[in-house]
Amino acid sequence: MYKRIATAVLGCLLLLTGGLPAYALPQMSYTIDPMYGYRIPIPLTYTVDTVVLDVGQPGLNKPNDLFIDGKGILYVADTDNNRIVKLSGDGKVLGIFGKDQGIKLSKPSGIFVDDLGDMFVADTGSGKVIHLAPDGKLIEEFVKPESSLLSPDLEFAPDKVILDRRGYIYVLNKNDFSGFMMIDAMNRFRGYIGANRVPFDWKNLLIRVLATPEQREQLNNAVPPQNANLTLDEKGFIYTPTVLIDADQIKKFNAMGENIYKKAAFGQPSIESGTLEQPYFVDLAVDQFGVINALDAMSRKIYQYDQEGNLLAVFGGQGDVKSRFEYPISIVTDKAGKVYVLDRDRGNIQIFKPTRFADLIHQASQLHYNGRYEEALTPWKQVLAIDENYPLAHRGVAKALMKEEKWKDAMKEFKLGEDQDGYSKAFAEYRHEMMRKYLGWLVVAAALIVYAVYLLVKGLIRVTNTVIRRYGY
Repeated sequence: MYKRIATAVLGCLLLLTGGLPAYALPQMSYTIDPMYGYRIPIPLTYTVDTVVLDVGQPGLNKPNDLFIDGKGILYVADTDNNRIVKLSGDGKVLGIFGKDQGIKLSKPSGIFVDDLGDMFVADTGSGKVIHLAPDGKLIEEFVKPESSLLSPDLEFAPDKVILDRRGYIYVLNKNDFSGFMMIDAMNRFRGYIGANRVPFDWKNLLIRVLATPEQREQLNNAVPPQNANLTLDEKGFIYTPTVLIDADQIKKFNAMGENIYKKAAFGQPSIESGTLEQPYFVDLAVDQFGVINALDAMSRKIYQYDQEGNLLAVFGGQGDVKSRFEYPISIVTDKAGKVYVLDRDRGNIQIFKPTRFADLIHQASQLHYNGRYEEALTPWKQVLAIDENYPLAHRGVAKALMKEEKWKDAMKEFKLGEDQDGYSKAFAEYRHEMMRKYLGWLVVAAALIVYAVYLLVKGLIRVTNTVIRRYGY
């Protein structure tokens, strides 16, 4: 009990010191209490393996996107140098594609590479998606599609791009609030997906009722929150972070364009900028197991969530030392579990490798997500052996105990994991078991009590009648 109270106090102190420079804080990770929202310090989940600085002359200049292919090769959209830089997994330059190589690019902001090594560049300055061969030769260009469904005034300025298994190109277009633009291989417009809506606001409703026509016209110009990026996982699901909203900042779209990810608020408000600001997720990286790494440019931190939207860990922060960032802009992961973060302002890539603690969490959460609760019990217990206050591990142990029908033990673990819904379910099962176990005896006891009361009342009536007959009253 005292240890949990101390943890809570330390978590509150960490929250209060959020505005201090990152280098004043020790390197650490934390998670967030699922019930009360305070920070819970946990063992370090990632350490910096390598920092990629040297990509030749000139160095990276305001890069905006990072991509990793299935072979672990990195691609950087080096925006202000008007080029694409190809790197090995440890940061060695394998190729540079730009003006000096005969490819004219203008402010490339996004890069996607397919299974064949072909590159698709969101070339913002030229208003094109440029398709390059693995050796950098130009194959084709995609421009603004001709369609009556698109406004003639709409500027085509591709910011990010991905390609799905069907060959459809999805373009995140700057200043386009309609969602992702779908374009087929013939440069034909195939519709939008992932559109956001203007959130409901009582103040806006009141203005509509009471305001002048000029004020109503300004209200009609309100635009929905915009998606900041788009990511494709190995199963074909599209993920996007949405900025300037208080909830549902992370979305996962199926083939019908429906968000199937957990509806919740992600991240935490931060005061790193001097004022309280909402999270500003600029990119997501989804590993082969479905674990999401959300990059918050406001706090300069990485929030890691499991497949169900539960927070696993938070690490990073602002600063000029390793494991800290000046302005992180893009994030990817490889099959070995390493996390690569592109820092736009520092012009480098930091490569993080998971600790044993993080590996155990990922192993357990993957088994847990697949419903293999009993198998997940071993790594969850190993997690608790390292940190007995990790709430998600207690929840995982509790669900394994539920499978074993150990309701009372599960109730204890759900309580430690601060899972009210799980505790209620375990308690209901425990109560049902007690009823089944002791119902027969309870019925017999109740029958005996009723019979005893009956005999007592019958005896009292007999005594009363005898007294009345004997004494006449």
